[in-house]
Amino acid sequence: MTAQLKKEWLISFAGWSAFIFFMSATYVLYDWAMPPAEEINNRPWWALQEWGLWYLLTPVVFRLLTQHHQANRLTKQKFICILALMLCISMTYQAIFDFWVLCDAIPYTMLYFAPSHPLVLFVLSYLWHTFLRTEQPLHHNTLEVETGSTTARLRFSDITHINSASNYVELHTEQHHYLKRITLKQIEQQLPDTQFIRTHRSHLVNLDYVERIHIKPSGSGLVLLKSGQSVALSKAFKPVLKAKLKHVA
Repeated sequence: MTAQLKKEWLISFAGWSAFIFFMSATYVLYDWAMPPAEEINNRPWWALQEWGLWYLLTPVVFRLLTQHHQANRLTKQKFICILALMLCISMTYQAIFDFWVLCDAIPYTMLYFAPSHPLVLFVLSYLWHTFLRTEQPLHHNTLEVETGSTTARLRFSDITHINSASNYVELHTEQHHYLKRITLKQIEQQLPDTQFIRTHRSHLVNLDYVERIHIKPSGSGLVLLKSGQSVALSKAFKPVLKAKLKHVA
């Protein structure tokens, strides 16, 4: 069992044990302080009966959130789906248990627990974010890109050039290209200026992949890459590129 897993079970067990003990003690003290006619007379194990299920569900919630977070798949939609799934499971169990064991009507049980179970899940998500959510390690010289339903790290050295596409950019390698929701200006600030240079207001190129430049009679040109691709070169950025590539005509 990993340290993270132990921590999840420890928080679950300690938290619910303290809560159940507090609730039971509160009712015992109330009955002790009140006259017999006003006593509640709950069974000693009533709190465990109502909340004991969460001894099992809480570690499951923590584990699902942690696993999706570590795999970079914990989007807002996924987060809501996990909590909604656990709410359905908890309410279904509670309704069945109360119907067969306590002979309570299912609508009554659903109405009785409807406010408390969502509140429990809200508290659990807060505890996970505060005490169990681990920071993802910093990845130097890489960018996070989406590949289908998952994410991956793309090394700077593998990027041949980058094209602007409104609020997105197209990241090109020699074999693939990726779409990332970020502006060209924002991604330019994340890249080393010794390796990447702007050749056009809509293009960045990796200097390591530049084969040569071709100048048109108009003064603009093309940057020809070792991958066989070409990128537009505007007159405004031509002097800077030539200074970086003194060996290129």
